Amino acid sequence: MKTFFKTIVVNFIVLLVVLELVIRIFGLTDDVPHRKTDQFGLQVYIEGQTGYSHGNKWKVNKYGFLGDEDINENNQLFVIGDSFIENFMNPNSCRQSQLFKDKGFNVFEVGRSGITFIESLEFLKNYKSIVNPKAVLIYIDNSDLLESIKEIKPYNDRAQFNIAENKLETGEIKGQLIKRILYSYKTLYYLYLKFQKSQAYQIPTSKDQFESNKSSNHFEYVQKLIGYCTNRYDLSEVYFVFREKNEFTQLFNENELKFIELDMTDSKYIFTNDSHWNCEGHKEANFRVFNQLSDILPVN
Repeated sequence: MKTFFKTIVVNFIVLLVVLELVIRIFGLTDDVPHRKTDQFGLQVYIEGQTGYSHGNKWKVNKYGFLGDEDINENNQLFVIGDSFIENFMNPNSCRQSQLFKDKGFNVFEVGRSGITFIESLEFLKNYKSIVNPKAVLIYIDNSDLLESIKEIKPYNDRAQFNIAENKLETGEIKGQLIKRILYSYKTLYYLYLKFQKSQAYQIPTSKDQFESNKSSNHFEYVQKLIGYCTNRYDLSEVYFVFREKNEFTQLFNENELKFIELDMTDSKYIFTNDSHWNCEGHKEANFRVFNQLSDILPVN
């Protein structure tokens, strides 16, 4: 009996080793950089990390982001956004900062998955003096506004506005040890991703979530959020870039917040198994931004 169990254990260990090798050799999972909290209390990536995602190599710069890090130039842009700007899933040539650089701009790019509307403004406030931009582009969607409000749905891993206490609450980095184990042992991470994908049908999309929240009369919550933000942040140089349509046009106009709408709804611009822009989508988005804002963008 002892020999039998020993054989089972040995075979199981061999199987795990083989699985780990296969997953690593064939790149069946993507590398994910570890996070830290910067001097402003905001979540960024630990500098110097490198890896591969969707077959594309990435590297974290000295500020804790993946994109370009130009500062103090005459034609300086400051680009901020969530996973669409972080853009693990495309090569660097299809990154918004690189596409702007191809047009003659210098760009400092802050992109991190999970950034809420109010968190993007915290990055603006704390990094603006470092970057010294001539124009600021913040890429958002309607769901980013809703996720900024604790009363709609509390998140403890991202910045939110607590309406009841009229204050900003910064998020915390969750499960650092578990994430380190998952990301280091590819077999576990692969199985975790498969499980997560199998549960995806139960999770509402951002659009479904927005429709649900809109019917729940959260207009007043967003009104209070924007009121708080216009008092706390200097938004005079900011252009908010909505990926689709701005469902809060009235509030933005009332508060003199500048925005454009890309209306990127065509399926050819997104991955078939992912809601993010593919390379063609990034190029089209950049083309639409440039066309709509060419009069104010600082080209030499």
